Amino acid sequence: MKTLFYDKSKLCFIMLLFFITAIGASASDAAGPIRVAVVPFNINAEKDMTFLKDGIFDMLAFRLSTEGKVEVISREDTEKAVKSFTGTLNESKARDIGSRLGADYVLFGSLTVFGNSVSINAKMTDVAGKKPSLGFFDQTRGTDGVIPKITRFATAVNDRFATDSKNAEQKTAAPDETVRASEPVQPAAVPDQPKKIVEDEAPNPAFIMEQRRKASQEVWKSQVFEHLINGMALGDVDGDGKIETVLITPSEVHIYRAENGRFDKIKEIRERHKNFIGTDVGDINGNGYPEIFITSLNAQRSRLKSYVLEWNGGDYVRIVKKSPWYYRVIGLSGQGSLLLGQKNTSDNPFSGKIFEMTWQNSGYVPGKQAVSSKRNNLMGLTMGDVMNTGKVTAVAYDKGDHIRLIDPAGGVMWKGGEKYGGSMLYYLMPKVERGTENRQYLPMRLIVGDIDADGKNEVIAVRNHDIVDNFLKTFRKFTKTHIESLFWDGMGLAVNWKTHEIAGHISDFAVGDFDNDGMNELIATVILKDGDIIGTRPQSMVIAYEIRGKKG
Repeated sequence: MKTLFYDKSKLCFIMLLFFITAIGASASDAAGPIRVAVVPFNINAEKDMTFLKDGIFDMLAFRLSTEGKVEVISREDTEKAVKSFTGTLNESKARDIGSRLGADYVLFGSLTVFGNSVSINAKMTDVAGKKPSLGFFDQTRGTDGVIPKITRFATAVNDRFATDSKNAEQKTAAPDETVRASEPVQPAAVPDQPKKIVEDEAPNPAFIMEQRRKASQEVWKSQVFEHLINGMALGDVDGDGKIETVLITPSEVHIYRAENGRFDKIKEIRERHKNFIGTDVGDINGNGYPEIFITSLNAQRSRLKSYVLEWNGGDYVRIVKKSPWYYRVIGLSGQGSLLLGQKNTSDNPFSGKIFEMTWQNSGYVPGKQAVSSKRNNLMGLTMGDVMNTGKVTAVAYDKGDHIRLIDPAGGVMWKGGEKYGGSMLYYLMPKVERGTENRQYLPMRLIVGDIDADGKNEVIAVRNHDIVDNFLKTFRKFTKTHIESLFWDGMGLAVNWKTHEIAGHISDFAVGDFDNDGMNELIATVILKDGDIIGTRPQSMVIAYEIRGKKG
């Protein structure tokens, strides 16, 4: 019974996800905000499935609501209108309900559960009756066959609905149609494609995979640097009111400023016997000059030896030296910049408590514990309202580069099946065999925020493609890379949009007003050549493209 309970829940939410995609396509073509009434689905089952009815409505309301584009009428108002009607809900009654509520569309449906068999019947009706209704029917035993069938259906509905919306004024409404997932799909509806990207919902469309325009026409690229760039961060590090870009190589700190089409170096700081693995910027000590945090390993890659730089009005000086902490600066809504810190324990970089750090007595000291789980590395962890519920959740990579969501008690709420990240930076563990390096690769940065200004937070992650899929723990080789925006769909993190694939691999990325033009950009450092072949030199570059929406 427990398995059936899970299957029914999973099935409902899979169906919802694709129905939402179909409705979202109509929203993009509307001239103004579309009002949608979601009637709580009828669940036909032997057991009480009220939780499914509530979950379906909440998920639909959440995914459909888009400020200025789509407004979902409150459940209370919709249920009041439904109570005025008796009998089975059909399209005629749905239109009457929609008219009473001032809705443009009404969505209603049912799930029938009998043993391990589930039937899905759902429909979206145009209240004005000018456009054909969108219907869906399917039945399956268990959940194995549900995903491919609904994927084919969702793709067909998206294509058909987009065409009908554009031609609505030229054509009379066609008879209502029901798409059955078991029927052949037209050649244009290719299964397993990512969801369609509407330009207003995504960053610069020139960089988005589904767009036909060449990305090279709008993507900014720096000159090629003949060294490895291990990390980057953005911030006004000299207090002049302009954003600088901090780049780190294994043993150097480079500070650049992008402005008026130029990318000029303003400072270079060299070190010896260092292995810089990360950098962040934030005014944690509150003196008006953001600090530059450099997370570094010693020459043997077996111990942390980090330090912190700060502008003193004339130069960048070290305010902390030989620190045994990993550092990450994150931004939380309403809290500004927050510094997190972690120490290694037992020679294991995926261990040790993670604390909120504060400035005291000329140094950074741990305060309250930020994440209860100890099986993380701070370089691949951040925090934010990932689920858009008003609650802060930790999101982090595990040792195998799988993304996880971690609750306040330290439990894993969700773990993805796909690999993301993919860093070339590593910590040397004690040897298990003579003459063999025991590398533990470190995770990459994750960012949580409302990147595309749609009122909902996303998780931004890099996806470097390993030609050997990390078959050998001591060897990695990446040949292509891209960045993905992920959103919480009620069941897990799903792809929102992704950039074009490019050659090489990304070592770090950031979001901010990189070029001081008042608009945020998505910035990435790309390694073109590792320089690991004798006689070759490493090559890196910085790329950037505009994100829709002003900075802030």
